[in-house]
Amino acid sequence: MSKIKDQVIAGHNYDGIQELDNDLPSWWVKLFYTTIVIAVVYMFYYHFLGLGLTSSERYLKATDPNWTKASRSNTTFSYSSPYSGTAGEITPALLKKLGGFIGEDVPFEVLIREAKRRANADQLAVLNNDFPDASLIIAPRQTEASASLFANIEAFTDDHSLAEGKAVFAQHCAVCHGPNGEGKIGPNFCDEYWIHGGTIEDIVRTITLGVPAKGMISWQSTLPPDQILKVASFIQTLPDTDPPNQKAPQGEKITVD
Repeated sequence: MSKIKDQVIAGHNYDGIQELDNDLPSWWVKLFYTTIVIAVVYMFYYHFLGLGLTSSERYLKATDPNWTKASRSNTTFSYSSPYSGTAGEITPALLKKLGGFIGEDVPFEVLIREAKRRANADQLAVLNNDFPDASLIIAPRQTEASASLFANIEAFTDDHSLAEGKAVFAQHCAVCHGPNGEGKIGPNFCDEYWIHGGTIEDIVRTITLGVPAKGMISWQSTLPPDQILKVASFIQTLPDTDPPNQKAPQGEKITVD
């Protein structure tokens, strides 16, 4: 081995290209060992000591208002079915049924609710039969042929739920329908005219399925069912609020009680 210009030459020559055998730069070695230390700290912080929320736990916290950090160790399994063995046991057959939404610390009820949220009409019928106590208000990814799923829905009327619906509206709907529901690209919600119906069932269906032909996207993959119902309930409170700059009426005049 020879050294040329402070570089170690391995002594191999390939078509005039010299093979080097230098030490790694000190900054690279330090960075490598730093990542190992960070990985060890990460494992202890999130997995061994449980001080931080994992990505699946952050998802549950964002989508399940009843989920708490304490539920990781105090989860009570209250369901039984042909797909589970002992209470709380998640069998391979059940995992397959749930479509892969799994996690060591995910409450069993949340698994069932998420499975129902993802289910098509046939799968939902099976899950509702096996787990009736974990039923949803509505089910996602349905078609207009499944309109019966949107029947017999009751709107929220309490101030807390309507405030949550207003917050969802401000975040997701105001860009097209105006901050006060006065209408922009989308129609005005503050008059008595409705394009796709003004009952709570009609509004929930429109939000859930969308109206792709008119640029209204489906929100069923973005918003959980309870948020869809809350924002629909809030929208029902907007007629006769008379904000400024209202868009001209569209659709048919419908008086909603």
